[in-house]
Amino acid sequence: MTVESTTAPERRLAPRLAAIWHREWLIVALLILLAAAVRVWLSSAARVVWGDEPFYLWLGRNWLTGQGYSFTGYSDVHHAPLYPLLTGLFYLLTHDMALSSRLCYILFGAALGLPIYAIARELYDRRAGVIALLLLAFYPALTAGVLYWGTLTEPPYYFFIYTGLYAALLALRQKWAPWSYLAAGMCFALAYLTRPEAIAHLLIIGAVLAFIPLLERRLFTRRALVGLALYGLGFALFFFPYAYYTFQHTGSWMVSEKAGVTFITCIGLSSGDTAAFDLATWGLDGTGLEVFFFSRESYNVSMLDYILAFPAEFAQLVYRNVITFFTSLVSLRLFPFFLLPFVTLALWREAWSKERAKGELLLLASLLPVAGFLIFFIQDRYIATLLPTLILWLAVGLRDVGDWLAETWRNLRQRGLAPWWRATLLALPVAAALVICLALLPRTLANVTSSGSFRQAHRTVGEWLGKGLAAPETVIMSRYPALAFHAGAKWVPTPNAEWQDILPYARHKGVDLFIVDERETTELRPQLDFLVRLENLPPELEVLRVDESEPERLVVFRVKE
Repeated sequence: MTVESTTAPERRLAPRLAAIWHREWLIVALLILLAAAVRVWLSSAARVVWGDEPFYLWLGRNWLTGQGYSFTGYSDVHHAPLYPLLTGLFYLLTHDMALSSRLCYILFGAALGLPIYAIARELYDRRAGVIALLLLAFYPALTAGVLYWGTLTEPPYYFFIYTGLYAALLALRQKWAPWSYLAAGMCFALAYLTRPEAIAHLLIIGAVLAFIPLLERRLFTRRALVGLALYGLGFALFFFPYAYYTFQHTGSWMVSEKAGVTFITCIGLSSGDTAAFDLATWGLDGTGLEVFFFSRESYNVSMLDYILAFPAEFAQLVYRNVITFFTSLVSLRLFPFFLLPFVTLALWREAWSKERAKGELLLLASLLPVAGFLIFFIQDRYIATLLPTLILWLAVGLRDVGDWLAETWRNLRQRGLAPWWRATLLALPVAAALVICLALLPRTLANVTSSGSFRQAHRTVGEWLGKGLAAPETVIMSRYPALAFHAGAKWVPTPNAEWQDILPYARHKGVDLFIVDERETTELRPQLDFLVRLENLPPELEVLRVDESEPERLVVFRVKE
């Protein structure tokens, strides 16, 4: 563009835009702060702490306050320790478990932009990185969805996974080697200590780190072998202490104690039979004094034995999960179908160089670990790990469409474009994508807060109990841990059993209060429906409150001595 083709204000504007653009750290910092601000706003509502999240928060508080890594009375081996450690450290500062979880959501959710920007800058360019940061700041599934999926382990998990991918990308490009190998292994180990399925990332990305040197005929060089050894060492440094802890309490060396029990309990879920899932998870074990999920009987459940015994049923399970995987992924909840053309454009608009091919192979490989859930059960939160990769490609596609718009408009005008006009055309596709993200936010919030286990009444009743009836040592028995969490009390799960079998269990656990949810008796445990209807109540129970603030009734009982 010539000087003559611009006005005086435009000539003054161009250097200012260039000066801002060259302050890379400032742009990244501002976009990270924007992502944090969005998460502060979303998490400012009165949120129900539900699902598995209370387990992690109780573990972190108890662990960091000297009560042991437990919330059930014995050492926990079901839940990976890093998220409890992080929230426990924040709890020491805040003395508020819900706030500790919120801080992790905000900080790690915003920090995910750092490795994503770094990958985009290394593999594509700065513009793609900036666009990816903007998308991450508002992307519904990674902002509103994560907040209400019921664990909040996702933000640190994604951060460590994608920081590991960035380190692996540097290793492939022989930058910072061999330390990039070590960093990648350590990041995947930290991800594993957040959620054990990260072991799949370690193995698959490790295979890529070996495959590329093999193609380049340098796998057996000292540099490559030392790098791969450091990759394994970085993982082992964090893996083996926890593996040894698990061995001490289960008697077996294993990558994940949860694999077998998760497989067995999720068979019902994969076919839509939530009642079967509930019975498999919360039914009583052989002693009658513990639910199966927390029982030592669940420690060494063999997934392989089941598959070998029922191969046809296993094949049907995988088939159902494949269908659910694609319908869940390509949806308004996760990645809308109308964004797929931008991904296609990003990947195949131009031929790859050798260096880009390495990076794209790494990103393609990062999609594969979620396939492990095909043998368990598909939920949005399980497969959303691949969303940041898709967002990277979406950013590149939006960048390319912006370039096309600017160049096409310039060619049609047959003269240069003013800087502000060119910037507008370049930003137009990105602005459209951000409008879509903002438009989908309310829909996402409505979707994730209409889950069968999510109820605002659980917080309402819990807080009511916490104001007088429940103390920190009070034991509340309920199917939903949110009730005990918001009451500030101890929790034991209600078994899926008949009342005459539940009572000895409750006596053994020292239960003080018992809460029954009409939703649970309608959908999962019809044998307990008489308790909600207050018909022929056992003499051991005294009604304290009947909450009808929502369509399904909640009944609070005192368990008499």
